[in-house]
Amino acid sequence: MITRTKINQWLLEGEGPLLDFKQNITSAPKIARAIVAFANSRGGTFLVGVGDKGHIIGVDAGGEMYELEKAASKFCSPPIPLEFEEFEINSKTLLIAQVAESNQKPHYAIDKNGDKQIFVRIADKCVIAPPLITNTLLNGDLNGLKRSNHYQHRKKELQQYLKQNKTISCAQYAKLWHTSERSALRTLLDFMFEGAIQLQEDNLFTL
Repeated sequence: MITRTKINQWLLEGEGPLLDFKQNITSAPKIARAIVAFANSRGGTFLVGVGDKGHIIGVDAGGEMYELEKAASKFCSPPIPLEFEEFEINSKTLLIAQVAESNQKPHYAIDKNGDKQIFVRIADKCVIAPPLITNTLLNGDLNGLKRSNHYQHRKKELQQYLKQNKTISCAQYAKLWHTSERSALRTLLDFMFEGAIQLQEDNLFTL
């Protein structure tokens, strides 16, 4: 159950890899992109009834829930389950919609013409998946991601390395951290979803 303390924390922290503010849902195909992006990345939460800067507007929760469910069932392939919760603050209703990280990646967003595209969430943005991420998703290599207790430590080590060396390849990361290239790529993409590193067009990673 979501608490008032948790909502206050979200409003204070602002949008990020796991959180998206929406004043309201204006288009099922458009919000489907964001739903797909969360499911294909690390999962996330929509806080509906909130402006981009974190001020509470309030919504008709029933109407917003209908649009989100329509988006998740009709404009996401495969369909994506959502969990909803309503919360009232100062007589204004917020709708919380949670998207779990999927184990059926990739999911596609379907537009009004029936065309499909893969989206991912990188930092606070929903973007079309670059070719490297698309191929990794299609291979099933981003399903069942597990983040060890060393995740934050490894991230800091990598960021320190990139401050000195500017870029790193998947093969270099695998060699330096004594892991397979498959595992290295999974880790690097996970860091990228968080917004800790970026992917260049030459498939090298940088800060």
